[in-house]
Amino acid sequence: MALNLDLEQYLRELEVLVNTDSGQGNPEGITAVGDFFADRFAAMGWIVEKYDLRPGTGNCTVVKNREADRYDLMLIGHVDTVFETGEVAKRPFRRDEKNCYGVGVIDMKQGCLSMLHILEQIPAEVNEKLNIMAIFNPDEEVGSRWSRPILHRYAAICDKVFVFEAGGSHPGMVTVERKGQTAMEVTITGRAGHAGYMFENGSLSAVTEAVHWVNVLNKFHSEEMDTTVNVGVFNAGEKRNVVAQTATVAWDIRYSRPELRNEIEKTFDELTKHAEDGGYKVEFNLRKTAYALAPDERGWAYVERMKKVAEKTGVTFALKKRGGMSDANHMSQLGPICVDSLGPTGDFDHSDREYLSIDSIVPYTQFAYDLICDLAEDT
Repeated sequence: MALNLDLEQYLRELEVLVNTDSGQGNPEGITAVGDFFADRFAAMGWIVEKYDLRPGTGNCTVVKNREADRYDLMLIGHVDTVFETGEVAKRPFRRDEKNCYGVGVIDMKQGCLSMLHILEQIPAEVNEKLNIMAIFNPDEEVGSRWSRPILHRYAAICDKVFVFEAGGSHPGMVTVERKGQTAMEVTITGRAGHAGYMFENGSLSAVTEAVHWVNVLNKFHSEEMDTTVNVGVFNAGEKRNVVAQTATVAWDIRYSRPELRNEIEKTFDELTKHAEDGGYKVEFNLRKTAYALAPDERGWAYVERMKKVAEKTGVTFALKKRGGMSDANHMSQLGPICVDSLGPTGDFDHSDREYLSIDSIVPYTQFAYDLICDLAEDT
């Protein structure tokens, strides 16, 4: 079934969305973008739920084709951007023959708009067979800090989750694997003293202990295991001849193997004990982890199903493993099969160079539409 997507209408609507500042710190702008979608779904007769998450962020908008105990499919996109209010005035929406440009044009207002156009045109028989919901997340760019309980409540009763982050470099490239992350920032406190009398004055170098932590954690840095360990911050010491009393170190560790999460956490616990046994004080300023997105047997079986749909649609199908994270990372832990990067493509997100490839809009949206129609064949 062909999706009758009016590309010019799509681009006009995208201009409205892109020209609305919706970065964190602007709950009104975030809510305005969410309301754009809420109003359209209300006009379709869908159930619309708005969760006011202010002052943290704007509304989280949830839409459903019907109330159900379990849903066959959730579509999800985020309406927030990483940019401060006022960025739109600096670089409003514009387009040329190939691309569109503007704030959040690729991350990810185009994906949210594709969700709307797909669900507006879902055939009646598909709508009848499938219990479908969609979420327009207001705070994904800050880790879904306030919306996460809502996302998890619904992810736990969904069979599949389609995430409309930007696709890869050509139509049909999707993501079913994303690295997990351990983000840590620790301050180690020792005892200052004169560098010439360290054995006599009982000084403890925080730098020495911090370097020990760095060396131990670097054992996880491995191209073979597809794991990266980055020390992004290392602040310590005041003068060359003074034993450093404090050292602050921040790590960003990314891994593909889900089991590494617990191993890394255990290593931080062991390092903390090592420091405290040596007389140091340890304070974690930041300690958080995000699960890796890694398909189980059901997920890999669905990849094969998607390949067949892509053949029928006439688009190239490829998988792209990504180091960045999305809502798929944490929602996948609740049981649904998660497919990511179903939105139209572009590049340079989180920068003033971001763009959306106009030629990708129709094939990407058609492919996602066909995936949903295909789900109905088994229902």
